[in-house]
Amino acid sequence: MDETIEAFETRYRQLAVVTCEWRAFGVADPEDLASRVFTQMRMRRRPPTLAAFYKAVEEVVAVAYREASAQNSFLEGMLRGQLRGFGKRQEKTDDELARAALSGLRAREVNWLRQAFWDELTPDEMAEVNGGTPEAQTKRVDETLCRFGARLPEHLADDPRAAMIQIHPGEHRRH
Repeated sequence: MDETIEAFETRYRQLAVVTCEWRAFGVADPEDLASRVFTQMRMRRRPPTLAAFYKAVEEVVAVAYREASAQNSFLEGMLRGQLRGFGKRQEKTDDELARAALSGLRAREVNWLRQAFWDELTPDEMAEVNGGTPEAQTKRVDETLCRFGARLPEHLADDPRAAMIQIHPGEHRRH
């Protein structure tokens, strides 16, 4: 069984780093979080799957947020500039507008776009995580991308794929 988990980790290590990075948003080191994901998967002693992988990612990232919040007070966050002041509002950037459009979608739709564009899952991998066929995953992503594009400002709506890729948080990429 350890060989199966080792092979799974070799195959999906970079995906773990990417996924943890954009979900943790600077709260913890994505490489460390990725290691925690595979440690947690080893403790479960079940054959590794992408569905189990994503469950482990969610749990590891949740723990990282709890650890970070226990270490940082509200005042410390303000002093480090993590919270914006209540002063004059500046015009939103294209990235902020795209993130606002993304936040207007249903949670599962956002998840499909994140899996396709930020995690760079193939339709086969998405089918393993979400259920259904690879063709159904492609259709879901295409339809959701159209809804995302309809929510974008006119100057960004011509290429919703580019807008989705542009707003990827973090530096790590899977491929």
